[in-house]
Amino acid sequence: MKVTINLKITVLFATAFLFVCALFVLLGKVQIDSYLTNEQSRQKEIVEKIIYNLERKEGFSIHEYLLSKSFKLVENERNIKHIVAKGEKVLRVNSLYGSFSSIIYHNQIFFYVEQLNTKHLYKLNASARLEYLFLLSFFFSLILIIFLYFSVLRSLMPLKILKKKIKNISAGKIEPLSEYSQINDEISEISFEFDHAINKIQELVKSRQFFLRMIMHELKTPIGKGRIVCEMLDNQKQKDRLVAIFERLELLIDEFGKIEKVLSRNCQLNLQTYHLSLILEQTEDYLMRDDFYQKVKITYKEDTMIVADLELFSLMLKNLIDNAIKYSVDKACEIICSGDYIIVRNKGIQLKKTFDYYLKPFVREHNTQVEGMGLGLYIINNICNLHGYNLTYSYEDGYHTFKIVFSRLK
Repeated sequence: MKVTINLKITVLFATAFLFVCALFVLLGKVQIDSYLTNEQSRQKEIVEKIIYNLERKEGFSIHEYLLSKSFKLVENERNIKHIVAKGEKVLRVNSLYGSFSSIIYHNQIFFYVEQLNTKHLYKLNASARLEYLFLLSFFFSLILIIFLYFSVLRSLMPLKILKKKIKNISAGKIEPLSEYSQINDEISEISFEFDHAINKIQELVKSRQFFLRMIMHELKTPIGKGRIVCEMLDNQKQKDRLVAIFERLELLIDEFGKIEKVLSRNCQLNLQTYHLSLILEQTEDYLMRDDFYQKVKITYKEDTMIVADLELFSLMLKNLIDNAIKYSVDKACEIICSGDYIIVRNKGIQLKKTFDYYLKPFVREHNTQVEGMGLGLYIINNICNLHGYNLTYSYEDGYHTFKIVFSRLK
């Protein structure tokens, strides 16, 4: 189960919600018990004062006295009978002037006066106010918790947008994050710093592209002049040899430009359907080896058709075959073409590290006599991913097997 920040916050606030509810229930019980105990003692004192005043003052009104003590007369006869019958009598004082009782009913305490011809039930006004105040505090606390919960969730919402934009950036779609610059919180700071980093990266990418284009332009100029000079040579053998060299240099520069586009993810594929045999012919031209068929054995189980960019896919196979020949112990490799895959096999020593390690840029085997920058498998894997194909590797019986798995064209 994925434990997200939202889930953690929800669990935290749910726990706080339950804790507050339990706390108010406990405090309410304690408060009610304390209130009833104090009110019971107070009503006992009131009874004593009533009896005292009745004995010493003529015309003393119990009703007026109780009203002055924040009592309110209960006038509904049905309620009076119900409370007297169902309530708990916690205090009863009998005197010559009547009977006085304290009755607890539904966490409220009533004062009941019984005289010769009259019976009156009084309710304390403060008890209702206390109950309302307690409930108000309870609901205010709950509303505050709920408000804070949704407020925190709302403040985290930009993180989802930020995550989406970061994914777009990793896919090559650069989008500014400055829309959060007006929000004075940590998320706006993250967005600002991320924007700053993206701008730096864009500057570096543009500088690299400008530098590479300038180098390729500067290299093509002397190559073009060299080819013109070659045409002036009288010796046909030397002329053909130099022309082949300059053509190879031009091909390498073009290949370098394509690789730069692939690595910078600034490449638009020209996808069409091709037979594997045609792609391998193009690959042979890229390799420019006179001994191609002496070094490379091709087996067609099926000359299937695939959807690919001819130049890039041929370039990928060229790098894969070139690496296979370079790193094989017999300086040869085998290609097997089938309906769902193409395999390049070569005989060699087992890799010292995992295959994923060699898919990184500028990684190559140590203590090897083979020259290179360690970009071969990195470029191959990137071109495979651009086509939506899968590159797999295995080592069995002394042979390295690189398999490019693709979807059969229906």
